[in-house]
Amino acid sequence: MMNSIPPIRMLVLTLTGRCNFACRYCYASDVDAVDMDEETAVEAVMMAGASGERFLLQFSGGEPLLRFPLIRKLVHVVEENHFNAQMQIQTNGSLLTRDIGRFLYDHGVGIGISCDGRPSVMDRTRPVKDGSSSSKAAARGFRHLAEEGIGTGITCVVTDDMVNDLPGIADMAHFYGNVHQVGFDILREQGRGETLHEPSARDMEKALEAVYNRMAMLEKVTGRHIHFTQEDRVAHLYGGGNHEFPQCYAMNGEAAFVDVHGVIYACSSLMGRETYRLGTVKTGRDPDKVRKVGAFIKKAMSPCRSCEYFPLCGGGCFSRWLDKEGRVRPSDAECAMKKFFIRKYLEKNR
Repeated sequence: MMNSIPPIRMLVLTLTGRCNFACRYCYASDVDAVDMDEETAVEAVMMAGASGERFLLQFSGGEPLLRFPLIRKLVHVVEENHFNAQMQIQTNGSLLTRDIGRFLYDHGVGIGISCDGRPSVMDRTRPVKDGSSSSKAAARGFRHLAEEGIGTGITCVVTDDMVNDLPGIADMAHFYGNVHQVGFDILREQGRGETLHEPSARDMEKALEAVYNRMAMLEKVTGRHIHFTQEDRVAHLYGGGNHEFPQCYAMNGEAAFVDVHGVIYACSSLMGRETYRLGTVKTGRDPDKVRKVGAFIKKAMSPCRSCEYFPLCGGGCFSRWLDKEGRVRPSDAECAMKKFFIRKYLEKNR
């Protein structure tokens, strides 16, 4: 019984280390620029599905749509084996055609596109390797989905040198017309992001206030309501959801983040760090390593439990608190963001 571990509830597959973008903050930029082979990818899905429990399957990279034929294969593996999988893809949007969008939608794969705001910001923060415009490339992807009547979410990475431009994300979300949700991802100072910094708590809160007000104004004009991912999470916890780090599958021993070589890590942001290596797709997760890593993360994040916001926050992100020297320190910007959306939610619902 001691060797038993929780089933995998989050499987992230790094289908390729290749990407057609060179985002300034990419934490995965050190991943080998090679592809995961089909056998490894299929074995990983079979490993996660073996428990019969529901799990989240995320197609990642690099740019995962560079491996669309493999994605199509894995979707069919899930369906043929009747796995209870919630499938998602996070993409830069540049390779989204109408046919690809239709396939993903028809097979229940949730689509998220990375977007940092107006074209001037996008082209600076997310440059394309061939020198073309990333904003125009992403816009084509948004348009192709819209032409098929398919909605999408946006994830915006926030750094200290673009935080003041954040209100532009509200403009772009309404401009594209098929965005239903916007979420923010604070910079992880890893990979190319090592040379950048997260915004201060004050700047983060000020920018979010501007975004929130801009979104409310645009909703009055357009009649379209766009959700904030972070506010939806508060609503879930307020409704009685588990507030003990529910988003940290690594802490709970339920994570399998597979790199291009089939090595399993506790989190995608921890790939390449031997301390957080859990095993391989061939050998499976090592129960002792799963427990050891989970216990370490739980202890490192214990300061969250003394915060008055914890019941509606769910706790911080360990991989964001872990700096490049291996020290664990709170992310002031993340805390400011979570507190902001908690206050906004309570203002509207009390």
